[in-house]
Amino acid sequence: MKKLLGIIGILALATALLPAQGHADLRGAFAPLAFSGVDGPAFANGFEQGSLRPVDADGIMVLAADAGGRVIEQWFTFSNRSLTPGKESIRSIYIHWDSQQSGYFAPLLRDPAEFYSYFDPAWSSDGRFLAYCRAEGSGGNVALFVQEYFVNDDLNETHGGFYPEGQGAEDPVGPAILVSASGNPRHPDWSPTGHTLAFDSNVAGTVDIYTSDIDISTGTAGAPVRRTFVDNKAESDPTWSPNGHDIAYVTNKFGPKIIEILDLNLPSSDPGYLRLAERNLVLVTHGNPDYTSDGGSLYYDAPTGEDPAGVTNVWKLDLATQGKCEIQFDNTSDADPNVSGLVNFSGVADGHVPFNYFIMTSQGGGLGLAIWKVQPLNSCLLPLAMGVTTVPSVLDVNDETTEDFKAILNFPPETRALGFRMHHLNAGSVDGVRCRTSILFSPAIMGLATNTSNPLSDADGISNGSCFDSTAHGLPDSLRIRCTWSFSDIVARVKELGFTGSIIPMKVTAFSNIMGRGFQGFAYLRAVASGAPAPVALLGNSPNPFNPVTKIKFSVTKPGTYALRLYNVQGALIRTVSNQHYDAGTHEAMWDGRTTGGGMAASGVYYAKISGAIKGVSSDGMKMVLQK
Repeated sequence: MKKLLGIIGILALATALLPAQGHADLRGAFAPLAFSGVDGPAFANGFEQGSLRPVDADGIMVLAADAGGRVIEQWFTFSNRSLTPGKESIRSIYIHWDSQQSGYFAPLLRDPAEFYSYFDPAWSSDGRFLAYCRAEGSGGNVALFVQEYFVNDDLNETHGGFYPEGQGAEDPVGPAILVSASGNPRHPDWSPTGHTLAFDSNVAGTVDIYTSDIDISTGTAGAPVRRTFVDNKAESDPTWSPNGHDIAYVTNKFGPKIIEILDLNLPSSDPGYLRLAERNLVLVTHGNPDYTSDGGSLYYDAPTGEDPAGVTNVWKLDLATQGKCEIQFDNTSDADPNVSGLVNFSGVADGHVPFNYFIMTSQGGGLGLAIWKVQPLNSCLLPLAMGVTTVPSVLDVNDETTEDFKAILNFPPETRALGFRMHHLNAGSVDGVRCRTSILFSPAIMGLATNTSNPLSDADGISNGSCFDSTAHGLPDSLRIRCTWSFSDIVARVKELGFTGSIIPMKVTAFSNIMGRGFQGFAYLRAVASGAPAPVALLGNSPNPFNPVTKIKFSVTKPGTYALRLYNVQGALIRTVSNQHYDAGTHEAMWDGRTTGGGMAASGVYYAKISGAIKGVSSDGMKMVLQK
């Protein structure tokens, strides 16, 4: 029977219909959903195995995901380990409101005696049936069950009279259905129709993928059907494609676990029955695959940078193009993605790119083992352009000043034209810039947060008081954000990176309020060390700008061989102007505007760099402009 939206659902729907005035999730494209600091000390052992509960056929259980009208499933479930010493392997399953730091949850499956353990939750596509595993004691006698739950946009204990007692989102309907009690069944996943489960089991002696049909009307399950047949290897963690016949899973048949796909439309003897998800894969451990709602991509976890020694991160693989992106959060471990079945769209800036939110288990942000909601565009789309000017423009690394290091940020016309403004507040649907100093810093220079120890004004009312808005004449092109950083922090980072005596490209990043869209710009400044002459130094060029000839002046403190090279803004070598012996002193070299191939270089910005062959001699660089 179709249910009316409860008061919480009505508020969620109203929020989704509001104009895009608010901020993105508190940390841009990432939002902490469940962690012990909000949900209480009973969850000190962390939150794992997040599973989104799909929206039902009547549109119940949907929630506004941000102020831009995008939506996500209202509920997710997770498993949690017992705090009782010696009982840490005992898990319970909870249902939780899908909003950042809500602290709104209820138990679904929990044994007060801590004999039974419940884990591996997975919801059917209509949000009615939960598949889960149950074990006894320390993990024996694992069995796979299916339990129906009431479709509801609120919990029974706080429903306020909108629903009959005992029909909240956490309340079961009828008895559970036993699917399999043999072979330690694990990791269930539903077919798109909601009539069949895929899972892994070792009933045949090795771990393989099985499927079992579920007859809801009779409360029975069909005999498991084996789908993979490698007897000396393991296949596990299945995920069902929305097309209804492909199942992706991980296998160790090639060494480290990688993702393979089987096609139920073909007989197992067909050469096309099995195929690799990624054709040119790196042999590192892959885990926990999950399809996007269109079946075109897989999310999974693998080491950061595909380095076997790296921490685990979440990745997205486009199955058609084989392109992939790593979801960049922080330097802690992120794993076990579970993808939303709802399609959302980016803003006009990116041509309304479709995407799915997902949730993951993460140790990020110093919040312990937590469940986070993630929007992938921040990592998977190239950042938009941002202008940066720094004060000072020459950084003396031996300067012990207590003054702040400042950066002035602005947007070029092309970024403003895409619907963004350099202001901490939005203007209608025009997205502003997020200013904060916790977890994901915005703005940040070389990854450093702004200076919270010396706040200028409270820019956004949350956590970044070292940035403030500035405007010259009230027009959009004059909007600026000015931020301060600790001078000593900047110097320490420059020394750490070995940039002293160089022209430094300082990367500045930020993200937008509503979508968490990434911005990136560069400021170029010279790092010098006062008190001793630099071994090599570029002293400027004349004229500058030039057309097409310029003289480049430089000095060296030791005799030896030095090379003067020119690069374009992409870092490509344009010309080696000189590579010869020089005595100590000041010298000049001329560039006639020609490339190595003899052709004339195009108008634009070029970078001169001089370096020595003597051990211990650093390099120096500077910017020049060829203007025809």
